[in-house]
Amino acid sequence: MQQVVLEIKSHFRELPKARDFVREFCCRNAQWSFDEEDICHLELAVHEAAVNIIRHAYANRIDQRIVIEAHWFDDKLIFRLNYWGQSFDRDSVPPPVLDGTAEAGFGLHMIDCCVDEATYIQSEKGKKTVCLIKQKKTPESCVREAEEVNI
Repeated sequence: MQQVVLEIKSHFRELPKARDFVREFCCRNAQWSFDEEDICHLELAVHEAAVNIIRHAYANRIDQRIVIEAHWFDDKLIFRLNYWGQSFDRDSVPPPVLDGTAEAGFGLHMIDCCVDEATYIQSEKGKKTVCLIKQKKTPESCVREAEEVNI
């Protein structure tokens, strides 16, 4: 396992650092098993998770910590966003209405669409974590994807 950590402040100006961190980590460690679309999905998922932390957990305070960990395993990448703000119950958020009437509220839906698994963890000491998992592509999964496109 390989791990890299980035700490940012809870300010929207910090979001490009988070996206750059994801891209650099993926390109350095996983370029053979993730294509450009996969990397963009991971960037978007980390971005949306950080936005939710800033807006909801930290109530737009700009001086709070978000610690982003990137973990490389043989079969997957994991990005963990750690924070110490207001807790979050994923089950309390209904799915968005996708009929064009809403202007916001799509962040969790986008995260779910961009990664294979998203979990929300709270420790007893007050640390909260958004854990985003993306499985690496295998040769078999690439063949399946190609066959699905050519149906």
